[in-house]
Amino acid sequence: MDEHDCWTAVEAATSAAVGAPAELLGEFLPDLNEAASGRPLDLPHIDGYRTLGGVAAQRGVALRAVVDLYLTASRRAWPRLTAVADGRDVVALNRVGGAVLAAVDDVVSAVCEGYEDARRTASLAEESLRREFVDDLLTGTSLDARHIARAAAHGLRLESSHVVLVVAGSREFLDHRVMVRDVEAALLSRTGLPASESNLLVATRSGLLVAVMPAELSGAAQVAAQQLDQEPTLSWRMAVSRVRSGASGVRIGFDEARSAIALATRLHLPERLVRAEDLLVYEVLTRDREVMVELIASVLAPLVAARGGAAPLLETLRVYFACGGVAVAAGKKLHLSVRAVTYRLDRVAALTGRDPRDPEARFALEAALRGAKVLDWPDTPM
Repeated sequence: MDEHDCWTAVEAATSAAVGAPAELLGEFLPDLNEAASGRPLDLPHIDGYRTLGGVAAQRGVALRAVVDLYLTASRRAWPRLTAVADGRDVVALNRVGGAVLAAVDDVVSAVCEGYEDARRTASLAEESLRREFVDDLLTGTSLDARHIARAAAHGLRLESSHVVLVVAGSREFLDHRVMVRDVEAALLSRTGLPASESNLLVATRSGLLVAVMPAELSGAAQVAAQQLDQEPTLSWRMAVSRVRSGASGVRIGFDEARSAIALATRLHLPERLVRAEDLLVYEVLTRDREVMVELIASVLAPLVAARGGAAPLLETLRVYFACGGVAVAAGKKLHLSVRAVTYRLDRVAALTGRDPRDPEARFALEAALRGAKVLDWPDTPM
C-alpha cells in the first residue's frame, strides 16, 4: 500500500470511529509525517487548519468531535509514520515523538481557533438578524406574510393569538443583561417547551423589556414580575396588551402596552402591573385634549373657589364614587364623619350646579374627574 492509500485508510477508519467527516483533516496526516521527519509546519499550513476549523463550525460538527478526529488520526497514524516505521533507537523516537506532538498541538490549536472564530461570527450574524427582526416586528411596516416566515426561525407563530408584555425599569434593559435572560428563562420554564417550540419571544427595544407571549400562557406576567423582584435595586412598571394575532397585532400590542405604562405613570397608579384594557377609559379621555380641557373647565373649575381650594372636594368625589356612592364608606376611607362628607358633596353641588348623588350629574363629574387625573389638574395648569 503506497503512502497516499495508507493515509486514506487511516482517515476513513478514524472518521468512522469518531463520527466526523474525514475531509476535515485536510492534509493533516501527510503534514504529520513531514513533521515527524524533522520538517515542522509553516504558517501557511497552520492557517489552512484554521480554515478547516471554520468549515467544521459552519457544518455544525461539534468541536469535541473535531478534536477527537485529529487526536485519533494521530494515534492511528503513529506506527505508520516514516520516521517511526524505520525502527530508530529510543533517543531518535523520543525526538520524533516530540516533533509529532508539537505538530499536533499546533494543528489542533489552529483548528479550535478557526472553529471558535467561525462560531463567533455566526453568532454575531444571528444576533444581528434577530435584532433586525425584533425592530421590524415591533415598529416596522412590512407585510404580515414576510414577518410570519421570519418569525418561524425564532420559534414564534405569529398567526396564533398573542399578548405583548412591556416592562420599563429604573435602568435600561439590554439584550445581553442577566436580568433579561433570567426573565426569558422563567417564561420558557412556564411554557414547559424548548425555545424553538415555545411561541415566545423575549427581547429589548429602546431600553424596554418586551415579551411576545401566547395568549393562553396563564400567569406569565406574574412569573416575570417575580423574576424582576429578584433584583432589589430595580424599580419597574409592567403593562400587558390586549389579545391580538398577526405581525400587525404584535406591533399594535407593543404600542398599546408602552402607552399604558406611560399613562399609569402619569396617573401615579399604585399598581406596578397594569393591563391595557383596564386603562381604556383614560385612553379615550386623552384622545382629544381640547375637549377634555373644556369639560374640566365647565364642570370642575368652579371648585377652585371653595375654601381650601379644589383638592379636598376632588378627593372626596373620587373616594365617594369609588365607594359606590355610599357616604358612610367614603367617610371611613377619608377619616371623616358622614356629616363632613355630606357637607362637601353639598358644596360640590352648590359650586358646580351638579349634585354627585344624581346619576346624570355623576356621569359628567366622574368623566371630568378622570380627565383631571390624566391632566394632573389642578396641580398642572391647563
